[in-house]
Amino acid sequence: MASRTLRVLLISANTEKLPDPVFPIGAAYMAAVAERAGHEVETLDLCFLEQAEAAVEEKLRMFAPDVVGISLRNLDSTSYPDNTSYIDDYRALVDAIRSRSDAKLVLGGAGLTVMPENILRLLGAEAGVAGEGEQAFPWILERFAAGLPLESTPEFGCTRAGDGVLVSAATRIKHLDVTGIPMRQRFDMEVYYERGGALNIQTKRGCMFECVFCSYPLIEGSKVRMRTAESVVDEIQAIREEHGIRHWFFVDNIFNLPMRHAKAICEEIVRRELDVEWSGYLNPKFIDDELCALMARSGCKAIEFGTDAGSATMIENLKKEFDAEDLRRTSRLCHEHGLKFCHSLIFGGPGETEATVEETIDLMDELQPTAVIAMTGIRILPGTGMVDIALRDGQIDPDDDLVYPRFYIAPTLQGDLISRIEAHARSHANWIVPGKSIRTNVEILQKLRRRKIKGQLWRLLRPSVESTPNA
Repeated sequence: MASRTLRVLLISANTEKLPDPVFPIGAAYMAAVAERAGHEVETLDLCFLEQAEAAVEEKLRMFAPDVVGISLRNLDSTSYPDNTSYIDDYRALVDAIRSRSDAKLVLGGAGLTVMPENILRLLGAEAGVAGEGEQAFPWILERFAAGLPLESTPEFGCTRAGDGVLVSAATRIKHLDVTGIPMRQRFDMEVYYERGGALNIQTKRGCMFECVFCSYPLIEGSKVRMRTAESVVDEIQAIREEHGIRHWFFVDNIFNLPMRHAKAICEEIVRRELDVEWSGYLNPKFIDDELCALMARSGCKAIEFGTDAGSATMIENLKKEFDAEDLRRTSRLCHEHGLKFCHSLIFGGPGETEATVEETIDLMDELQPTAVIAMTGIRILPGTGMVDIALRDGQIDPDDDLVYPRFYIAPTLQGDLISRIEAHARSHANWIVPGKSIRTNVEILQKLRRRKIKGQLWRLLRPSVESTPNA
């Protein structure tokens, strides 16, 4: 127990609503652990506010927090060439708090963890939590409450970043059931369900793979750690019974690894005869007939594959762990079991040529997925293999801190790539290109939500070679 009770205000700073607003599950976890530690907790969600600064001012005045925690979900929209950076919005939020409160600021979330020193230094908070916060955040509050400095201990590492201190737990949580469940009631579940079409849930953390561009291993670690299937389904069932929410999205970076864990969750949903529908991110390699059958029986309605490429050359260059035959086999299984599925692609990586672009496009036409989400350019993030590649190819400078988005596109493609992908998408009704706003119109997507359509909206698309208007 801390030496005194602190008033802790947790702010979810995410305002992105494309393709759907995402429930602030990280901030909800932090609300739970702060309250368990004996502190008084209030929350503020900026996602749907028209007058965010006024809401911040009112909350600071009424609650008078000792500590303000800010959850940073993303640094930018990760799409190219149309991109939105959130850094200036985060700076404005910090400035607004500083001008109205003497509370200590603590930053956290995936947006901080991908480049913690740079973001903490830029925003000027007293502390930041790099990685998972269930242990580090209560420890920071305990030190603040006792008037003690943030200094390294055997359990927590502390490093200076500007005027702030970056804190990380010495070891990651091994058994995720001990984290408890997020305090969802602190945020408006119903509005996220209405406007986002589903609530999110996490069953595991960590990724063992080394895709050249990916920050997941940096954020969650390279060792996969899991919740028990029973605890996952307990959480789903409780919210289903208490709030009537049927639709879920598994936000694990790979839901189906290990396969036995995914099957156990499906089996538990089936055993309890829960009336739910769900979707999630899957790896196209780790799928078999049994898993597809279990997913269909347990309410799976849509699968998003992190495919990234269909060309053998690009699959190797991006350091993916599957091959084109895995994509064919997996797509065939989805068709056989009536599972709608989407392949997410990233064009323009190292070694991409006109020939490899065409190979990937041709494979997608062959596989006939429900949808293709095509990104152009790779967001360069510190700690990933893309930094050395981008430096080698002269696309970033050695002193670039990468806080504002920088994208890599194979030097021989540049403008030709975007025009080629755009042309193909406009003639194929199941292609979505966020970087060119093709079938990503927020007003139309929200109109569909107002018609009570739940789940992934790309499920409504149909494979076609007919030209269709941009939605």
